[in-house]
Amino acid sequence: MVLQGQGVPTFELSGGAPCLDFANTWGDRERQETDKLGAYSDLLAFAAQAELLAPGDAAGLAARAEAEPWLAAAALGRARDLREVLYRLFSAVAARRDPAAADLERFNAALPEALSHLRLDRRGADYAWTWVPVESPPAALAVPLWPILRSAADLLTSAERQHIRECGGSACTWLFLDRSRNRSRRWCSMESCGNRAKAQRHYHRRREGGRASR
Repeated sequence: MVLQGQGVPTFELSGGAPCLDFANTWGDRERQETDKLGAYSDLLAFAAQAELLAPGDAAGLAARAEAEPWLAAAALGRARDLREVLYRLFSAVAARRDPAAADLERFNAALPEALSHLRLDRRGADYAWTWVPVESPPAALAVPLWPILRSAADLLTSAERQHIRECGGSACTWLFLDRSRNRSRRWCSMESCGNRAKAQRHYHRRREGGRASR
């Protein structure tokens, strides 16, 4: 299995946290064609680009997925389901709404499995978090989800939760951490949704001006 986008950035990682970047792999949930998780190789490509996996681990998972495609399909389906759970959770937080109890329950059901593989590793005089791989299916191919779920738990329990935003574009479901100086960022980027909104406002002003002059 060849990793999609290997050596070439495939995903825009501008959300400010791995869990938000993962939710953003589907940019406009009204259009299926904007979903970038079309295959298990895409999940690996995301994890590799976001530096959630070591290159050797990504290659090993790719080989396992190629040998057992039914397990890869199941892992991809689970990843896409959890991505939507995370999107709904963070979208609710961004809108200052209580998340659905069912989404929080599904997140909590997935979290223990991920954290059970987290270990402290000695690195010289320091310590670092590491993920202990597993060989038994289907957990083996779920490895890319573990750091994403941990990122989500860390963000939801941090003060930065207050700065989660959802793009104000009418056809964009992009999530991001607003780290602007005055916390007034509205768009995923000015180059895309920001410019479209600006152009729409300009069009409507000209249209209204034209009507008034008649």
